[in-house]
Amino acid sequence: MCSKFSRTFFLLLTMLVCTMVIFSMAPRMTMSFWSSTENEILWRRKETEHLDCGRVLRNDKKYIEQFTGDNRLSIVPNLKYLDMSCDAIQHRIIPFNFHLRPLKVGVVFARVVYKDYEFLEKQVQMSYHPQNIFCFFIDSKSDSDFKWRMRRLGRCLPNIHVMEGRHINSRRTSNRFSWSQYEYGTLQMYGEDGETTELGIFHFDADVGDHETLNLKNHDVIGKTVYEISRIFEILDGANDIDIDKEFGRIEQRFEWDLKTLRLFRDESLYTSSFLNNTLRISKGSVQGSLSREAVEWMVKTVNPRVYLDQWNEGKYGVDEQWISTFQANEFLEMPGHFTDQCLKETGNKTDFITRWSKWSWSDEIGEKCGSKTVRHGVCIMGIEELPVIARMPNIMFNKMMPLFDYSIVECAAELIYNRTFLGQEDHPLEEDYYASMINVHYHKHHLETGYALNCTPSYESWRFRKYPL
Repeated sequence: MCSKFSRTFFLLLTMLVCTMVIFSMAPRMTMSFWSSTENEILWRRKETEHLDCGRVLRNDKKYIEQFTGDNRLSIVPNLKYLDMSCDAIQHRIIPFNFHLRPLKVGVVFARVVYKDYEFLEKQVQMSYHPQNIFCFFIDSKSDSDFKWRMRRLGRCLPNIHVMEGRHINSRRTSNRFSWSQYEYGTLQMYGEDGETTELGIFHFDADVGDHETLNLKNHDVIGKTVYEISRIFEILDGANDIDIDKEFGRIEQRFEWDLKTLRLFRDESLYTSSFLNNTLRISKGSVQGSLSREAVEWMVKTVNPRVYLDQWNEGKYGVDEQWISTFQANEFLEMPGHFTDQCLKETGNKTDFITRWSKWSWSDEIGEKCGSKTVRHGVCIMGIEELPVIARMPNIMFNKMMPLFDYSIVECAAELIYNRTFLGQEDHPLEEDYYASMINVHYHKHHLETGYALNCTPSYESWRFRKYPL
């Protein structure tokens, strides 16, 4: 039986190695698929081909009402007729006749997935660029047909990588860490029942290139173009985008959380005894988040998290939301791109966090707080009426969309990204000043300057306080 250390720490390193292998391949990717002369347009399913996404984007409420309530356009599963040849997959994903500009910052899109193949293929289509990398980790409990289709997807394009583990489980996030996904730019952990995941070891070249990573769950939808995402990361300039919020009683009080007890650093001789006696201030965050390459390297080369993770493993609920946020909030650790929990303590407000948009709502609030008036596990499910929200928010991804609930929002979000990317549509220009003005970004750029004083009052209105539903 493997120890918790071998289950968690071994797999943490394994996923980092896997990602570095992928990065080492990135420079060899070319635009060889871009030579077709076909007159290609955005591909849609028949259920939604009559939908006028332009009217939806303009928030034409009378028109939108035709596709809400009992009239929502859900996907009609017919996978047995979906051509899974490489020619067909490339035809659906790659925008022929359009040439993409090089990205200053390439992106790795990492997802743990378990269902809805066509939805996932659509997400690749929305963000496809030869410099981008798509990494899928298949839930062990997925059905065999889904696994086969994901494997086919991975074999047909050079920058799509599909991995499977015996016990990867993306749907259970309330128990304990049993595996970890370490990506260049993002670390994400999911809960499972303690089984061992065997993903293999890859030998790699440490030259990983200039990429950032977005970590997504199965039904997260990208809301920005490849150029917009690249520009956002350029503006963040090494600052991590990590949620910092109050810890809600999930910490195991029987454990000590000082650095010496945790044996948190690989080489403790580099630190004084007084430093190692510091106790971590625990904070809560989100599973999703974006980390700089330097932050991930710090976690792998400087930090030894095995005791830290073992202690979190003893928690009963939501432990995957705590530990990256805690690293981010404890500024004395000096994790690259870190912030601090000073503003949380002073104002009681969580740090602005733009990687993911989501709205929490409970049964007595659905009509007021959910545009679709539909909730799953306390989170609003996005419907067609949310397209204007996606278009105007500064967030990179949106959680969540369910194809069997409303597929029209998936198609219209894809059309929005397509039109912005290839047709020059400028419905809502990227809010560059928003990202540059974020408190954590300003802190990252200036906190080492003599006389710097942190101002916890933002100069802008956070997206959380913008009108919703529209």
